[in-house]
Amino acid sequence: MKTSKIYPYVLSIGGSIGLIAMTWQATERIHMLKNPNSLLSCNLSPIVDCGSVLGNKLAALFGFPNAFLGMIFFAILATSGLVLLSGGKFVSWYRKFVLGVTLALAAFSVWFFSVSLYSIGKICIFCVAGWIVAVPLFWYGLNNYLRSSPKKLTRKSQKLLDFTDKHHIDLVVLTYVTMLILFLSRFKEYYFG
Repeated sequence: MKTSKIYPYVLSIGGSIGLIAMTWQATERIHMLKNPNSLLSCNLSPIVDCGSVLGNKLAALFGFPNAFLGMIFFAILATSGLVLLSGGKFVSWYRKFVLGVTLALAAFSVWFFSVSLYSIGKICIFCVAGWIVAVPLFWYGLNNYLRSSPKKLTRKSQKLLDFTDKHHIDLVVLTYVTMLILFLSRFKEYYFG
């Protein structure tokens, strides 16, 4: 299947999964604020410990829970995917806007992934869900942006488009494998003794 046919599904499904995860995370954060001594339902192990992550100041980078920002980003992307699935087209400025949202989400995901692993030392299952869907949203979003450019692409941009067309699944899998290796190497004592 061509990447142009896959992209609306990636946007709508990925955006919806991310929106659900961030909404659930926000609910857990609110529960934690109301009941500081209660255990969260997402505290699954000493490593997958939402309470430790959500209680960290970096989980509210701009003064409000990061999940609220994630809810906005994922809602925009899910809605955009539904527009494409219903036969709509993006005008030039909106195509750039969606790419900007996708890039911001990817950058924020990379930052919080590294913060969770190396600063907080715990991860939140809802963050993991957001990171998982951010990967294809980024790669397919970049591909779609290049593909739908109204101008002739530069030589480098055309090579990047050809590469992402040919290796779109490989890029997603490689990113997941890299994340898994980083995760397992960070917590190797827990998982491998």
